[in-house]
Formats: sequence, C-alpha cells, structure tokens
Amino acid sequence: SRLYGQDTLFVLDCSRSMLATDIAPSRLQRAKFSILDFVQRHGSGRVGLVAFAGGAFLQCPLTIDDAAFRQCLDTLDVNIIPQGGTAVAEAIQTATTAFKRDNDNYKVLVLFTDGEDNDEGAVEAATQAEKAGLKIFTVGIGTAEGELLRLKDDKGRTDYVRDDQGNVVKSHLNEGLLQQIAGAAGGFYLPLRGAKTIDTLYEK
Repeated sequence: SRLYGQDTLFVLDCSRSMLATDIAPSRLQRAKFSILDFVQRHGSGRVGLVAFAGGAFLQCPLTIDDAAFRQCLDTLDVNIIPQGGTAVAEAIQTATTAFKRDNDNYKVLVLFTDGEDNDEGAVEAATQAEKAGLKIFTVGIGTAEGELLRLKDDKGRTDYVRDDQGNVVKSHLNEGLLQQIAGAAGGFYLPLRGAKTIDTLYEK
C-alpha cells in the first residue's frame, strides 16, 4: 500500500514543556502515538524523524522500514537533547537538509510541537523550506490554558519546573506561531484533538 512518491518527515518537539499533562498522558506521548498512528494507517513512501529542543538532529533518516522508524520514535524522550529551549527554526532547517534534492517526490514535513518558541527565525526557515519544495503542516499539542510543568528528580520526587528566578513555569500552546509557520510553507495548522486530527491531516 506504499506510494513511493511521498517523503514524510515528522519533526517532534522533545523540550521539557512536552512533559505537560494537559493532553493525556503527556504532550510528548500523545504526539508519539499520533505519529505511529499516521504511519500505520496512512503511511506512504518514506518516513523519517527529526527531534528538537534547544538543538535539532535527524533521529531517523528517510526510510521505508517502518520497524526501524518505530524504534527511533520509541527512544525519544525529553532527555535526548541536552540544551533546553525550542529551536523550531533549526528543526525546520535540519528537516529541509534531510530531504534529498535529487528526486521529485512530494516532500512533506509534519511538525508536532506546543509552539513555545523563543526562536525568531521559525517563519523565515519555513519560507526557505517552501522554496526548497517542501510543504509544512503543523500539529499543535497542548491547551491554550496551559499547564504547570512538573519533573521527577533522580529520587522519583515530583517538583515543578522553575525559571531562573525560582518561579513555576506554565506552558501554553502557541497556535499563532504554528499557523504562521504552516502558512509560510503551503500547509495548514491543526490542533491535536482526538484521533480525527490524524485522519484530517491525511485526507487534506
């Protein structure tokens, strides 16, 4: 059932804000479920994976091997990238580079993030990606009300994530940025709400 003319790179936010549980069981887990769901039900052509937080890297190069892709996805967690932050621009650039220029495949980038980005260049990176022949679809994970972030320490105790001043950090879904990124690269934005989101993404 593979259409070999499509390359899909999933770009997954692994920053600490993705531990928020405003989307159960957590933003990161729900994003991983959704990516698996997409590949299992609608997978066509090659799939690959970019992980990002304060930096970005190609976790799984484009492949038709679903098992290898699943393994790459399974190992992702919020400790995989040491730098904190949300480098959306770098993630888009990393994904753009991962698409080979040498084929006419339909190139799709699906960005899963809460959009909490201190990164000025994200929309510009999306514009460059479109020039390179990519379409970007953004999937927003989280709620506008947001969620206080909790982390477990080494002893298994839970505490709130705090900023440099010791204030607890609340993480919100930033839909505006995600709409801008998708708009700049010929795609659209969808908030992740139930299983229908992935069907909608595929159908459109």
